[in-house]
Amino acid sequence: MEHTRSEYLQRLNEVNLYFSTFKVLDNSSCTLESVDIAGNHQSLPINSDLIKIIKANGFILLYNLIEATVRNSITAVINSIEVEHVTYKMVTDEMRKLWIKQEFKSIKEIDIIRSKVKSLLSAVLDDAHFALSSECVTISGNIDAQEIRNISKQIGCSEPRDGSPLFQIKNKRNELAHGEKTFCEIGKDFTIQDLIRCKEETTLFLETVIANMENYISTKGYLRN
Repeated sequence: MEHTRSEYLQRLNEVNLYFSTFKVLDNSSCTLESVDIAGNHQSLPINSDLIKIIKANGFILLYNLIEATVRNSITAVINSIEVEHVTYKMVTDEMRKLWIKQEFKSIKEIDIIRSKVKSLLSAVLDDAHFALSSECVTISGNIDAQEIRNISKQIGCSEPRDGSPLFQIKNKRNELAHGEKTFCEIGKDFTIQDLIRCKEETTLFLETVIANMENYISTKGYLRN
């Protein structure tokens, strides 16, 4: 989980830098100043629409932090299993179900299913190396607190509580990503303080997710008792 925490802190620093910069826009009249190589000064007033756009972009940064943290956490679990060289007999029922689901994903033809069943039985009986891929858990633009709890449950890890801001972050990010609303439409409904509170609550939630995953890996929670 060292890489996961490192990536998390790097992305969190980006978020904090962004939020600390636009924090000065709250109830202020701001102007963007620049000086070119010839020493000429230029200034651009930051109008209300630009402030709305800046605020709305905060949802994209936060969602990026959330999804990357979850994805990297799952990768850390998979890597830990890989290092341990475990077999099917050694892992929990949750991990077994995840493995079977992975192996049958996208298979529809009956002949292929029969072949896959034979292959899986051979792997179990021969104590073959138990391996999961990064696609064993679906992470695709719809991560919120409940989905993170579902993922945690799938692998048998402690489920984080609360995390209510993540639902709003997911929805606003998707509305922007799919072109359902403009950045101005999203940004006008939130104050900068609203977004800062959202960031702080999200950070606390993700810290719990990382701590739970770290404990899960250190105690080898994927192995049977």
